[in-house]
Amino acid sequence: MNLSADIEELFPPKPGGLVDSHRQAQAAAAEQLPDTVDNTDGPVGYAAVRVRPEPPDLGTARTITLSAANPVLQLLSQDPQRRSAVVVAVDNDIYIASDQGMAQQAAGGTSFEGVFYLQVGIGIPIDTQAQLWVAATTTATNSRVSLLITRDSNA
Repeated sequence: MNLSADIEELFPPKPGGLVDSHRQAQAAAAEQLPDTVDNTDGPVGYAAVRVRPEPPDLGTARTITLSAANPVLQLLSQDPQRRSAVVVAVDNDIYIASDQGMAQQAAGGTSFEGVFYLQVGIGIPIDTQAQLWVAATTTATNSRVSLLITRDSNA
Protein backbone atom coordinates (compact mmCIF):
# COMPACT_ATOMS: atom_id res chain seq x y z
CA MET A 1 0.00 0.00 0.00
CA ASN A 2 1.54 3.28 -1.14
CA LEU A 3 0.04 6.24 0.69
CA SER A 4 1.20 8.88 -1.77
CA ALA A 5 -0.24 6.89 -4.70
CA ASP A 6 -3.54 6.50 -2.84
CA ILE A 7 -3.70 10.23 -2.14
CA GLU A 8 -2.80 10.96 -5.77
CA GLU A 9 -5.64 8.75 -6.90
CA LEU A 10 -8.15 10.37 -4.52
CA PHE A 11 -7.01 13.93 -5.18
CA PRO A 12 -5.46 14.22 -8.65
CA PRO A 13 -3.59 17.49 -9.32
CA LYS A 14 -5.45 20.08 -11.33
CA PRO A 15 -3.87 20.49 -14.79
CA GLY A 16 -1.99 23.82 -14.85
CA GLY A 17 -2.32 24.19 -11.04
CA LEU A 18 0.48 24.72 -8.51
CA VAL A 19 1.13 21.02 -7.86
CA ASP A 20 1.13 20.16 -11.57
CA SER A 21 3.42 23.07 -12.55
CA HIS A 22 5.80 22.25 -9.67
CA ARG A 23 6.06 18.60 -10.77
CA GLN A 24 6.68 19.65 -14.37
CA ALA A 25 9.47 22.03 -13.28
CA GLN A 26 11.09 19.27 -11.20
CA ALA A 27 10.90 16.82 -14.12
CA ALA A 28 12.50 19.36 -16.49
CA ALA A 29 15.31 20.05 -14.02
CA ALA A 30 15.93 16.33 -13.53
CA GLU A 31 16.23 15.80 -17.29
CA GLN A 32 19.00 18.42 -17.50
CA LEU A 33 21.18 16.73 -14.86
CA PRO A 34 23.80 14.26 -16.11
CA ASP A 35 23.24 10.58 -15.34
CA THR A 36 26.68 10.12 -13.76
CA VAL A 37 28.93 12.55 -11.95
CA ASP A 38 32.73 12.28 -12.18
CA ASN A 39 34.20 13.16 -8.78
CA THR A 40 37.81 12.32 -9.65
CA ASP A 41 38.78 15.99 -9.94
CA GLY A 42 37.27 17.02 -6.60
CA PRO A 43 34.18 19.07 -5.86
CA VAL A 44 32.56 20.74 -8.81
CA GLY A 45 31.09 24.23 -8.79
CA TYR A 46 33.16 26.06 -6.18
CA ALA A 47 36.72 26.51 -5.01
CA ALA A 48 37.92 25.56 -1.54
CA VAL A 49 37.77 28.29 1.05
CA ARG A 50 40.81 28.73 3.27
CA VAL A 51 40.17 29.26 6.96
CA ARG A 52 42.48 29.93 9.87
CA PRO A 53 41.86 29.97 13.59
CA GLU A 54 41.52 33.43 15.03
CA PRO A 55 44.07 34.18 17.77
CA PRO A 56 42.88 35.21 21.23
CA ASP A 57 42.66 38.96 21.79
CA LEU A 58 44.03 39.18 25.34
CA GLY A 59 47.29 37.99 26.88
CA THR A 60 48.62 38.13 30.42
CA ALA A 61 52.05 37.29 31.80
CA ARG A 62 52.70 36.90 35.53
CA THR A 63 54.91 35.17 38.06
CA ILE A 64 53.81 33.86 41.43
CA THR A 65 56.18 33.00 44.27
CA LEU A 66 55.71 30.03 46.58
CA SER A 67 57.47 30.31 49.96
CA ALA A 68 57.51 28.64 53.38
CA ALA A 69 54.74 31.05 54.42
CA ASN A 70 52.67 30.36 51.24
CA PRO A 71 53.55 26.89 49.92
CA VAL A 72 50.19 26.58 48.09
CA LEU A 73 48.61 29.21 45.82
CA GLN A 74 45.94 29.28 43.17
CA LEU A 75 47.68 29.00 39.81
CA LEU A 76 44.68 29.61 37.53
CA SER A 77 41.12 30.52 38.44
CA GLN A 78 38.02 29.14 36.70
CA ASP A 79 37.84 31.19 33.48
CA PRO A 80 35.44 30.51 30.59
CA GLN A 81 37.30 33.00 28.36
CA ARG A 82 40.74 31.39 28.85
CA ARG A 83 42.00 29.83 25.62
CA SER A 84 45.28 28.47 26.95
CA ALA A 85 48.11 29.00 29.43
CA VAL A 86 51.77 28.04 29.61
CA VAL A 87 53.29 27.24 33.01
CA VAL A 88 57.04 27.16 33.77
CA ALA A 89 58.63 26.28 37.12
CA VAL A 90 61.55 28.73 37.41
CA ASP A 91 63.47 27.86 40.60
CA ASN A 92 62.27 24.47 41.90
CA ASP A 93 60.05 21.60 40.82
CA ILE A 94 56.35 22.09 41.63
CA TYR A 95 53.11 20.14 41.94
CA ILE A 96 49.96 21.16 40.04
CA ALA A 97 46.60 20.02 41.42
CA SER A 98 42.97 20.42 40.44
CA ASP A 99 41.87 21.35 43.97
CA GLN A 100 43.35 23.15 46.96
CA GLY A 101 43.16 20.15 49.31
CA MET A 102 45.29 17.96 47.05
CA ALA A 103 47.83 20.77 46.64
CA GLN A 104 48.06 21.28 50.42
CA GLN A 105 48.65 17.57 50.99
CA ALA A 106 51.42 17.54 48.38
CA ALA A 107 53.17 20.76 49.51
CA GLY A 108 56.73 20.20 50.72
CA GLY A 109 56.63 16.47 50.02
CA THR A 110 59.02 14.50 47.90
CA SER A 111 56.35 12.53 46.08
CA PHE A 112 52.58 12.51 46.02
CA GLU A 113 50.04 10.68 43.88
CA GLY A 114 47.09 12.50 42.34
CA VAL A 115 48.93 15.68 41.36
CA PHE A 116 51.00 16.69 38.34
CA TYR A 117 54.75 16.92 38.95
CA LEU A 118 56.44 19.65 36.89
CA GLN A 119 60.22 19.78 36.74
CA VAL A 120 62.04 23.09 36.80
CA GLY A 121 62.66 24.76 33.42
CA ILE A 122 60.01 22.83 31.48
CA GLY A 123 57.06 24.76 30.07
CA ILE A 124 53.74 22.97 29.68
CA PRO A 125 50.64 24.17 27.85
CA ILE A 126 47.34 24.07 29.71
CA ASP A 127 44.21 23.98 27.56
CA THR A 128 41.52 23.88 30.22
CA GLN A 129 39.23 26.52 31.68
CA ALA A 130 39.20 24.86 35.11
CA GLN A 131 40.93 26.22 38.19
CA LEU A 132 44.35 24.82 39.11
CA TRP A 133 46.45 25.04 42.25
CA VAL A 134 50.22 24.93 42.61
CA ALA A 135 52.29 23.59 45.52
CA ALA A 136 56.01 23.85 46.23
CA THR A 137 58.01 20.62 46.42
CA THR A 138 60.39 22.29 48.86
CA THR A 139 59.90 25.05 51.41
CA ALA A 140 63.65 25.59 51.99
CA THR A 141 63.77 28.23 49.23
CA ASN A 142 61.29 30.29 47.28
CA SER A 143 59.82 28.73 44.13
CA ARG A 144 58.78 31.06 41.31
CA VAL A 145 56.20 29.91 38.75
CA SER A 146 55.75 31.87 35.52
CA LEU A 147 52.50 31.95 33.56
CA LEU A 148 51.56 33.13 30.10
CA ILE A 149 47.78 33.22 29.71
CA THR A 150 45.74 33.89 26.55
CA ARG A 151 42.06 34.79 26.77
CA ASP A 152 39.18 35.76 24.54
CA SER A 153 37.51 39.07 25.30
CA ASN A 154 33.85 39.19 26.32
CA ALA A 155 32.91 40.80 23.00
